[in-house]
Amino acid sequence: MTDMDGKTAETGTHILMVDDDLVLAEKTCAFLREKGYLIDHAPDVPTARRMIADTDYDCFLVDMVMPGTSGKVLCREIASKNDAGIIMVSSISDDAERIALLEIGADDYIIKPFIELELLARVRALCRRRKGGYASQARLTRFGDWELTEGERHLKNADGRIITLTSSETQVLRYFLSNPAVLCSREDLLAIARVRQHGGAGDRAVDALIRRLRTKIEPDPANPTYVQTVWGQGYVFQPG
Repeated sequence: MTDMDGKTAETGTHILMVDDDLVLAEKTCAFLREKGYLIDHAPDVPTARRMIADTDYDCFLVDMVMPGTSGKVLCREIASKNDAGIIMVSSISDDAERIALLEIGADDYIIKPFIELELLARVRALCRRRKGGYASQARLTRFGDWELTEGERHLKNADGRIITLTSSETQVLRYFLSNPAVLCSREDLLAIARVRQHGGAGDRAVDALIRRLRTKIEPDPANPTYVQTVWGQGYVFQPG
């Protein structure tokens, strides 16, 4: 299916929008349906949880602030259970708050009020990445005492522990594994993680992502063995 701007829509992609703003939700859902997406709407987190239990969604648009359970709680739940893409919708433009969203598992964010074409671009990019990355044939990659199945977002340790990664963490770790002992700049990692930042917060977002990844894979995160800092330049992955 090709839309009016000449770009092919991601038909078959199923999205769940979770937002208590019914007017915005109706308008956004209608727009994305016109572009070829399947999209459902939940006005709150409890409703979203019931819908998620019954449907395999490819992407989520989640409002950060809603009455009752917040969108941040739902984001964390989704990120811990599956590899669907998560775009947080927020009226807050504070850099620290946006970085915090990425740390709990969001892949991207967009600030209200947003332009529909910008949202479409972000949804397209996220869904393409998901289909191109996670749909590939799973194969096992090992480093140290860890095993990563590339078709999933889980690491298994030799002692039996299972660690769940966010989408951005998985993208970066896969890149590290494919490029051992290669210097990776923060700009490279920003692009690899597909984290969209504004206001000069890119380096901070990458550093936060690396800190989070280290807490999951390093025996001593304060003295990393695998992800090593090259001061002023970026990071190098040493598989051990």
